[in-house]
Amino acid sequence: MSYQEMPTPRLTTQEFSTSVLVLGTGWTGLRTALVLADLGYSIVLASEDEQIPPTGGGSHVYSTIPAGLNQEMQETLKQVRDHESIELLPGSRLIQVLGMPGRFTAILRSQGASFEREVGSIVLATDIAVWPLFSGYGLSPADNVLSLSELEQQLAGSGHGPLPETVAFLVGFAQEGNPLTMHRIMQSVEMLEEKGCRAYVYVDNLKVAADGLEKLYKQNRDKGAIFFKLRQAPRISQADLSITSYDPVLGRDVELHPDCIVVEEEIQANRINPELAEVLRLDPGPWGFLQEDNVHRLPVQSNREGVFIAGEAKEPQELTGIWADAANVALQVRDFLGDGEVTLPEFTGIIDKEKCCFCLTCYRCCPHGAIGWDDKPFISPAACQACGICASECPQKAIQIVEYTDENIKLHIRETLKDVASSDGPTLLAFCCQNSAQEAWSMAQSFGRPLPSGLRTIAVPCGGKVDLDAIYTAFLHGAEAVAVLSCHPDNCKSVRGNTFAGIRVQQAKRILDATGLSPERLLFHTLASNMDHDLSETLGRLEQTAKELGATPLRP
Repeated sequence: MSYQEMPTPRLTTQEFSTSVLVLGTGWTGLRTALVLADLGYSIVLASEDEQIPPTGGGSHVYSTIPAGLNQEMQETLKQVRDHESIELLPGSRLIQVLGMPGRFTAILRSQGASFEREVGSIVLATDIAVWPLFSGYGLSPADNVLSLSELEQQLAGSGHGPLPETVAFLVGFAQEGNPLTMHRIMQSVEMLEEKGCRAYVYVDNLKVAADGLEKLYKQNRDKGAIFFKLRQAPRISQADLSITSYDPVLGRDVELHPDCIVVEEEIQANRINPELAEVLRLDPGPWGFLQEDNVHRLPVQSNREGVFIAGEAKEPQELTGIWADAANVALQVRDFLGDGEVTLPEFTGIIDKEKCCFCLTCYRCCPHGAIGWDDKPFISPAACQACGICASECPQKAIQIVEYTDENIKLHIRETLKDVASSDGPTLLAFCCQNSAQEAWSMAQSFGRPLPSGLRTIAVPCGGKVDLDAIYTAFLHGAEAVAVLSCHPDNCKSVRGNTFAGIRVQQAKRILDATGLSPERLLFHTLASNMDHDLSETLGRLEQTAKELGATPLRP
């Protein structure tokens, strides 16, 4: 469909479901469900776990939390169980999600039977899991060799036997430490001291980058806890329960025989996370967690509209972080669903069904899960973020994005380059992603960074929207060098838009080379929105290359 024929979308009111599916019945899920229910949403709170909160996984990580916060947690649990707007579905597994944001059909399975719930939004709130690292220290579980969780249970009064008089903690040698593990240890040390026990902590690096953690460390140290900060792991013997480390001040080995050794635990993502990511078409993050390591996803967004990630589904967190995420999710859900009547454009893109060959390239490459199909593919205005990747990847050119049609972009290129003959230096055209390079260009102008005199820029919704036709049009209308400037890897708002852009630039370079036009005239570069200096230097080098190559045969 040509630029002139592209209709203007009307704003329409759509009915969204005001039910929310929260997956995870640990403290993250409980808190999130309660906050959303108090806002007036109907909540479906589901988890594979049969108990609420679960007794396994990472739920017992917080058995040593302060009494005041523990009381708040117990009150949260009671309110969730009593809340008339919360449907509890323990022992339920999400197996499929149909439809689009605002009107998802979630299919769950419980005790061999499947059932459906229509929801407007989905929140992933799975817990962490912990695994004791006995083998990392050459130890085996015993009455006097405990995991951190086992000690916490004893301190909470649910363990067996009296507390040992001297306890030695091992942390940071079998794995890289983290603030959550260190906080658990500091809280355990504090409780041991209150009960008249003596605590020793053998640690590689103190990880105290959490609220109040450094203060707690200093308090424990001042009360008599002894911290051995070592470069190498101590020598440990389970036979006589000894720990030997070198003291650089004394200049000799120091041997300790504690009554009990406590071993740190590895924090792991929930085992169900990969399955949830596949069902929901999410791009997961590192180490099995569900949120990408991407600045555009903070604090609780995913790559799909209407799907949010909270608490330990995205990373190990303290309870204060979990509580904050529950509030952030509530704000995002309310912003997305409102009261169920949502104003949206009638369409964000159009698929020409006469041209469409139903290859489903658009469905596979859409980073936001915005394309579905019935007789032919369609684009959901509730899910589409108008990145334009589908339009540029469509082999039939059957897709046009309303604000960035192919004809519109080519017209913009022609208008931008119409006065190239009057340029003093080489004419450069830079396609700038609006999420990164366009902001860097604006910053470069504001700060007076040196920019090529012949530079022209065109903002695009994503680097992935720049197709081969746009690049060739730029050269045909007088550009002597072209830059496609996109987001850094793993920081593209559209996930892989920069990848698609880089691949197309390589394709265009090969074609330029075959036609005798130097491929050095075409540049692909990634940068962040605050990298104005890098943009200035990169375009300066491209300008110098264009000067050395001279004018193209296509320049007017």
